[in-house]
Amino acid sequence: MRGLKLKAQVLAVLPVLVLLGSCAGVLPRPPESPPMTYLLAPDLPQRDREPGHPAGARPTLLVAEPKAAAGYSTRRMAYLEQDYRIDHFAEHEWVDAPAAMLGPLLVTALRGNAAFGAVSEEALGISADLRLDTLIESLYQDFRTRPSLARVELRVGLVDPNGRRVLATQVFADTELATSEDAYGGVVAVNRILTRMLPRIADFAAENALRLRAIAPRAETRAQSSEPQSM
Repeated sequence: MRGLKLKAQVLAVLPVLVLLGSCAGVLPRPPESPPMTYLLAPDLPQRDREPGHPAGARPTLLVAEPKAAAGYSTRRMAYLEQDYRIDHFAEHEWVDAPAAMLGPLLVTALRGNAAFGAVSEEALGISADLRLDTLIESLYQDFRTRPSLARVELRVGLVDPNGRRVLATQVFADTELATSEDAYGGVVAVNRILTRMLPRIADFAAENALRLRAIAPRAETRAQSSEPQSM
């Protein structure tokens, strides 16, 4: 009798379980919280453009759209906990890919330098005397140390687009301790790094542009002097 009673109870429960299983696929799920998003917005110093040669006598510069190495080309925020392994925060993102945000920041930093007659973005389609290429080689928060730190590494090249020559290259790398052991602490640290790094990149471009401008007249003079004189 006890076995029959137990069997009857199981048979009575089975339809309820089947009904609940069929409803599971149509019941609304609780909404997922959108990820928190962050900006690259360094506090770039305001630098007065020193008087010098008129704008027409200074080279113009085109800032090419920055590129990013594998692991840093999306909005996902990277961090390291182990050597050779890149992870990404699940609930925190950049508001746009870092390379997309970096381009306008470079333009702002370079426009504050008196070495260039004009600085423009590649997207405008304007020709220029020189071009600045940038590659994000590293941009992550490193939890292998405590406190954690942010690391940014940019490879920058100054190019002669007409002669298709690389005129100068340099790698800019810097670190900054995170203000807290979370994604926001890394964001603050990255922006502090860029506050220091972008003016240094602008100085690198300006110094090489001025050096090349000084060399050009001498090279032209030597070329003219080597031409055979007519009798």
